[in-house]
Amino acid sequence: MASFKTIPVSSIFVGERARPVDEEVATAIAASMADRGLINPLTVRSTPAANGGTTPWTLIAGGHRLFGAKLNKWEEIDVIVVSADAEEAQLIEISENLYRNDLTALDRGIFVAKFRELYEEKFGKIGRGGDRKSNRNDCGLIFTPGREISDRIKDRFGFGQRTYEYASRIGLKLHPALRNAVRGTDAENDQKLLLKLAGLPEAKQAGIAAGLKIEPDVRKVLGADKPAAPPIDLQAALLKKLTAAWDEADEQTRYEFLVHAGIDPLDISGTALGDMMDEARREAVAA
Repeated sequence: MASFKTIPVSSIFVGERARPVDEEVATAIAASMADRGLINPLTVRSTPAANGGTTPWTLIAGGHRLFGAKLNKWEEIDVIVVSADAEEAQLIEISENLYRNDLTALDRGIFVAKFRELYEEKFGKIGRGGDRKSNRNDCGLIFTPGREISDRIKDRFGFGQRTYEYASRIGLKLHPALRNAVRGTDAENDQKLLLKLAGLPEAKQAGIAAGLKIEPDVRKVLGADKPAAPPIDLQAALLKKLTAAWDEADEQTRYEFLVHAGIDPLDISGTALGDMMDEARREAVAA
């Protein structure tokens, strides 16, 4: 049963969140709230003993809005109070976030994985054929047990099969240290790159996470592991270019090249090259 209340902002406890508050986003939301008011109330649950009773409400959904209210120095805020334990509160938070269109590929993956983890903690492992551990139906705010977890998530959040598979792979296979390392970088919204990282062995991922503390560009860290190209023999490369140019040059150009190089074409007369140079010289004089 949910109820609507107006409560002091200072009475809301904010625990560990599935999605950290982006202060730039919260600042923009604060400006909107100052201009238009609060459009969507926060979602909280009653926790009378939290922080020794000083914060009797715990935030479930609306972290950016609460941050915005504090920026605006609001003393009170509208909330919807729901009956939920800690696990179900996390499910509700994740549900709300998964409906949003501004989630990064990283957040979407983490939320899908966390949603599955919390659901299975509450109801048991889910496989084809239904809930193999429990037939309880005490999670009405989320959905009722009875179908495979992948179908539940896809149906509830409008995911296609490919979106679900990609999000699951990123959420389940990406090393926690690497998740934290790429957050806030361009990589967190690059699904192709995240899938590549998720497919690497755990030790390799941990190494990349360590490398990102020194070089924040994921692609550069990945490239650092590639074997160095063999050194180029500069003189051999130049010789190759010169011989290729000689082969393509006509007699006149070859004659002028020898003169430029300080070689008297007359000194090589009597040879095939000399005959060719004599012809080139005659053509040059005639011109």
